[in-house]
Amino acid sequence: MKSPPNNNILPFMVLGCLILTTFFVSQNIGSKKLDIDFLDIGQGDALLITTPLGRQVLIDTGLISEPIEQRLGDVMDPNDKFIDILVLTHPDSDHVGGALKILKNYKVGIVLYSGLDIGSEIYQLVALEIKRQNISVIKAHVGQRIVLEPHIFLEILSPYDELDSLEPNDYSIVARLVYGKTSALFTGDATKYVEYNIAQAFGSDIQSNILKVGHHGSQTSTNKTFVTVVNPEYGIISAGCDNRFGHPHTEVLMTLMKSNIDVLTTCEEGSISFSSDGNVWIKK
Repeated sequence: MKSPPNNNILPFMVLGCLILTTFFVSQNIGSKKLDIDFLDIGQGDALLITTPLGRQVLIDTGLISEPIEQRLGDVMDPNDKFIDILVLTHPDSDHVGGALKILKNYKVGIVLYSGLDIGSEIYQLVALEIKRQNISVIKAHVGQRIVLEPHIFLEILSPYDELDSLEPNDYSIVARLVYGKTSALFTGDATKYVEYNIAQAFGSDIQSNILKVGHHGSQTSTNKTFVTVVNPEYGIISAGCDNRFGHPHTEVLMTLMKSNIDVLTTCEEGSISFSSDGNVWIKK
């Protein structure tokens, strides 16, 4: 299932230089706070990170049928057409479906992907568009640290190179955003198996104030051990109302509620936004 490296993947050792170069040309002007917007994208995932200096990371893009551009327009300046990093956590269409719209209507600096080349039909079209535009592509793996600006970074907790699985969700990029004393954990569709391995490998180092609950609240994710170790204040579930999968599942909601986690869903809340000054998260 895992794909061999291709000529468009850059070694991680040049990532820092590449990101600095990309950010140098960014014209975004931000506030003094870091923002996370969990976008209301129906039955899918999409979230935008905006740093105090205006650097922007878009993690996933929802289904092709969902209005990713409209949602971004709600939280970005309409004249801002630059995304510093586009993260495609894995090839499922409910995570990469809107990526073609992004690539054709925004300038993207870097694409960070899971390492899987096999996936949905739309994923193949996205890969072709990335190649056509000659956008730099980097394969995510555990141990990477992506510095967005001083005191703000993304650390990659999964996947790892030795992973041998036939389940594509096992390769989901799991990333932890850290800004000063505040943090947020984004899990894509990572399974309980992956979550447990992360908890065992990192222990309390993955504690985060905000948890983007895995796989839209499916019972395939949200391992009890993982939730206990992360110990978040907020659990965010991105899922469409009355979806055919029954997300979020009762088992998952019970796991979160038993841990006294404040559960917020895009179905009930619409887009969900938080702001951090490096000391505390404030729900906007």
